Amino acid sequence: MRENPFHQSSKMSAEGPIGSKFADDDRLSGETTVLVLDVLDRNPSGSELQGLSSPSMYLVRARIEDDNIDSPGESIEIQPGSIGPLSEIRFRDLTAESSAAIIDAVLDSIISDPDRHLGFYNRANNLSLKYHAFQLLPGIGNSKAMQMVKERGGSGWSSFEEIDKSCGIESAKLLAERYVGEMQDPSESPSLLDLLVRSGI
Repeated sequence: MRENPFHQSSKMSAEGPIGSKFADDDRLSGETTVLVLDVLDRNPSGSELQGLSSPSMYLVRARIEDDNIDSPGESIEIQPGSIGPLSEIRFRDLTAESSAAIIDAVLDSIISDPDRHLGFYNRANNLSLKYHAFQLLPGIGNSKAMQMVKERGGSGWSSFEEIDKSCGIESAKLLAERYVGEMQDPSESPSLLDLLVRSGI
């Protein structure tokens, strides 16, 4: 069996300080914070948020229990008295406000935890004889992918800034666009979200 072209050597724990009582889906039980994308009035039951969870980048909704949570852009710790249980939602169920904010939210998440995502650029290999994993990124064709492989060399990159300078791309933004594309179409394969962010490898 061919080696996983996105494998990261350092194992990352998905465990957080919360338990399954704060998530309706077991996949969400390790999430620790939610970045609020939009706040919706659900009268008479109160307000609900749509957000991006961390560290695994799920699109979620939750009932708001803390009246101080009232605007998009806030990062909320998942704890009693803050928000209710998380439920995963589909991209197509996002409000217009949430859809408009998602790219920047994902990009912020990447930049705040770069090591988890740099592994793609440093470990990506050929997926076939004619197709490199770099071509999974929006706008990257075969010739550009081969240029990136050459620039990477044997030592790799230590930051997104290094990648951008040597390859003339916006590396973190391209990865964010790929992640959001996978949120829009979960059938996209291979899934970089699953391999890099949610697998715990």
